[in-house]
Amino acid sequence: MIRRPENATKRGCLHRRSVVATSFMVGLMWVWGCSSTTPVTENQKPVHPVKGSVTVGGQPAVAAFVLFTPVNEPPDAKDPRPRAEVQEDGSFAISTYGAEDGAPLGEYIVTVTWEDRELGDKLGGRYSDSTRSTLRATVKEGANELPPFKL
Repeated sequence: MIRRPENATKRGCLHRRSVVATSFMVGLMWVWGCSSTTPVTENQKPVHPVKGSVTVGGQPAVAAFVLFTPVNEPPDAKDPRPRAEVQEDGSFAISTYGAEDGAPLGEYIVTVTWEDRELGDKLGGRYSDSTRSTLRATVKEGANELPPFKL
């Protein structure tokens, strides 16, 4: 008869426990990694896809920053503001809670800043302040394709 050392049973039990714990952690990380990168909370408003374009003098305003400020935004607003960066072709897609997820329904004042390291705002600040910008957008249910902003 082969005799095992007394602690062999304990070591085997500990090994099984560590394998189970490791498997559980790997499974948990897989589920977490495969879930949405944007955490959904009960306070988030539903968003709708919003796309548009910005040109200056007929040319794309590449890397300009577009920000939507709700027209009736309360002073203590906690919601993130919808925003986008203008792409090489002049297009943009709005993000609020996650990448290009869109914006909540409503009326917005649109601000655009187009920074240059040496020149500052290439637009001279004309569209960078929500109290002075004349640009507007309306987000409706469903997909929204805004008229081009020709600056």
